[in-house]
Formats: sequence, structure tokens, C-alpha cells
Amino acid sequence: MSVSIFKYLKDLENKNTLRAAIIYITVAYFFHALQIKFFKYGHFNIVPQSLFLRALLCLIVIFLFQSKQKYYPKVKTKYLIKSQFLSAIGSSIYFYGLKYISISEAAILFATNSIWSQLIVSFMKREHITKSRFINSIICIVGITLASNPTINVEDPFMHIIGCLSILICSVVQSISYITMKQIGSEVSSSVVTSYYQIMIIITSSLWQQQICKFEYFTGYWFYLFGFAFFTLLGQMLQFRAQTMVTYDKICNYTYSQFLYVIIIDYVLFRKILSQNGFIGGSLILFGVFKQLSDDKKLRG
Repeated sequence: MSVSIFKYLKDLENKNTLRAAIIYITVAYFFHALQIKFFKYGHFNIVPQSLFLRALLCLIVIFLFQSKQKYYPKVKTKYLIKSQFLSAIGSSIYFYGLKYISISEAAILFATNSIWSQLIVSFMKREHITKSRFINSIICIVGITLASNPTINVEDPFMHIIGCLSILICSVVQSISYITMKQIGSEVSSSVVTSYYQIMIIITSSLWQQQICKFEYFTGYWFYLFGFAFFTLLGQMLQFRAQTMVTYDKICNYTYSQFLYVIIIDYVLFRKILSQNGFIGGSLILFGVFKQLSDDKKLRG
């Protein structure tokens, strides 16, 4: 069964690269939604420590099953290092900013990733931004704003601004990282790309840990950490595969599906009912994502 699925996906990659990338990215963000839930309910207040251990666990799993992969492909290695170093830096900046603002506010600010990626690709390739993609991005961002219900009152306005700026910088940095991934090419295994990312995370989180020097343990620590690492690994393998197949601007709007998954998981597992704003926001995200699917189908047709 698994062999036939892999064969089907490989054939799809060859015949319809964009459709394969869309499938990969939407499934990847389902795993990322589960990853966020494990992180949230695990109460990982000491972020560098959890990132370091997560990256270490992911590397061990990858090397156990992918030991024969070519980890230093000629010409491509510089793109692997550059893209994954930027991505790791972006992750560090993101979690730093998260110390000073709510998860909801961070989600809204990070959602601008799609706008930055389209602007950067437009500048680099001297191409106009596709009107439909830009509109779909705005629709999804409005939906996230409503669904997230961000807090307005803050105790320290200055650090709140620092937190917001950190998330925006992360969004730009990771946009450049994701765009760079296209230069890696789909012939490089996603496990190799993911390995480079985890190595960079270990380096950056080790440096960050020097400023904290504190270990926090709580009941269920290893359960939550393993879940955080496992679903991160699955998500990254598919996400990075998609991003090495097509330019990121073509699939960035599908990352908003993560919010839909979070809403569904919250209802199914925790019986959390959406507010009116949440329902409207979720509907807008759903509309934006499916409108993008329809637009892409027309372009392919």
C-alpha cells in the first residue's frame, strides 16, 4: 500500500509538479498544527532547550532511516546551508518575539509571510504579483485576524513593539529562506534538507541557551517533547519537499490551512466552540484557500 502511494506521488511530481507541491504543503501544515498543539500544551517556556532536544531527536530519526543519503550534493550544498541557516535564525527570532506578545498576535503578523514572499519574488524576477494571489492572501490574513482574537491591552508597550517587530523580521527572513529553497531542486531528498535545518537549529539554540542556562522539567515532559519533535519532522519533510519543487509564492497561500486544522483539532479534541468572529474568520480562510485552489486549477487547465 505504502509503495503504491509513493509511486503515485512520484508520478504526480513528474506530471503535475504544482499539484504535488500543493498536496505536500497542505498535509505538512496539518502536522504543523499538531506540532503547535504539543508545544502549547507542553508549556515549553524554555524555548532554546526544547528546540535543541527536538532537533536532536529529529536528526537521530533521520540518520537511522536515511543513512545512505548523499548529504553533500555538489553545487546544492551552499543553497542548503544558506536557506536552512536563514530558516533557523527566523525560528529563533520568532520565539524571542513570542515572549512579549500573544500567540494570536504572532500568528497574524507571521501570516504576512505570503505577502513578503510574493513581493520578494516579484522584485527578484522582475515580474508583477498575480492579482488573484495577492487578494487571496489578504482574505486569509483578515480571516486569521478575526479567528485569532488578539489581545489589545499590554503591560509593557515598548517590549510589545519589540515582539511585533521580531515576528515581522522573522516573516521576512523565512520568506527569503523559502524562496532560496527552490534553488536546491527536487532531486535533493527532503530528509537531507530537513537535516540541515535541524543542524542549524542546534547551533542557534545552543548559542541562545548560553543566555538562559536553565533546565525546566515537568510531568509528561518527554511525551510532549516527542510529540513536538515527531510532528515537526513529518511536517518539515513534506514542507521542504514542496518548497524545493516550486517557487514559494505559488504555494504560500496554502499555509493558511494550518489555522483551519487548529480550529478542527480544538473542536474535536477539546470541544472548543468558535466565537462568531472565529466562525467568520475561519470561513474567510476557507474561502481564500479554496479560491486559490480554483485559480491554480484554471492556470493549469
